[in-house]
Amino acid sequence: MPARTAPTLSLAEPVKLTGAQKTALLLLLLEEEQAATLLARLEPSEVEAVGQAMLDVAEANPATVDRLLDEVLAIADETVALGEGAGTVRQLFGRALGDDRAGGMIDRLGDKARPQAFARLGWLEPFAIATLLETEHPQAQALVLAHLPPERAARVLAELPSELQPDLVRRVATMGAVSQHVVDALDSGLVARLAAAPPRQPITDLGGMKRAADLINLSGLDEELALAALSEVDPDAADILAETLFTFEDLDRLDDKGLQTVIRNVEADVLVPAIRATSEGLKARILKAMPARAAQALEDEIANRGPVKIEDAEAAKKAIAAAARRLSADGVISLPGKGPAYV
Repeated sequence: MPARTAPTLSLAEPVKLTGAQKTALLLLLLEEEQAATLLARLEPSEVEAVGQAMLDVAEANPATVDRLLDEVLAIADETVALGEGAGTVRQLFGRALGDDRAGGMIDRLGDKARPQAFARLGWLEPFAIATLLETEHPQAQALVLAHLPPERAARVLAELPSELQPDLVRRVATMGAVSQHVVDALDSGLVARLAAAPPRQPITDLGGMKRAADLINLSGLDEELALAALSEVDPDAADILAETLFTFEDLDRLDDKGLQTVIRNVEADVLVPAIRATSEGLKARILKAMPARAAQALEDEIANRGPVKIEDAEAAKKAIAAAARRLSADGVISLPGKGPAYV
């Protein structure tokens, strides 16, 4: 009798919905224009959560829909909408007092009454925000960071040039009161720049470099040929890819069996110059991976050969790394983080 598998949880069954799933299902039940109007009122993080939930609730049985609508109607019966909070207050004050006096009164009411500063940036990735800020004065950059949620501000800071980061932290720490007019002017300027020229997105978002490195690592493709071809088109990208590839130093991340396999497939004449230019820790691991007599002979060869040219040592390292990639492509070893091994 075949083993029974656990039932798959789906909304075709009577299950308890999360808040995001309830919102997603309700939006899917509405007309497109109505759903879009409601979505526009959500924060970026809420839109992301609801969007993900929409993928999970593509199907729902009538009982689930009825239960949700009953809950919505019950909430509606107990709720009276009196405007839109801070937005309604600002609009009424503006009409009654004029912009100048209304602005002063709103300032006295505190942050709750003010419009959210830099709200448009909430829809951008940290890299895009950093790109937008890179031409601004450091004090303007610090002002934006001070208005962003702490976690998001930290991610934006990490995308800015490292040499600027300590100064920006200092500016945020010592920032005093800032006129709302200054905040509004900077906010409007950034929104105008966004409309005129949306910031570029990082190429790494597509996973391009990692995907290319995995292809070379797992296929046994000649590293030099691949990098030379890319360098003709984009030298900077070739440099980044070279840093992403499995290198000689990554041998230290192999398990003992994998390291032994690599060493057995490399000639001593190649090992000598490579080991001369490596760390003591990796050198010790390589020697430990060899039979005692072979390790002693290699140490004697290293001692007797004398100085090795840097270019010869680097060429030997690349040859050994390439050998490891070929063994991985053949399924003999598994490179760290590069897929399953074979037995």
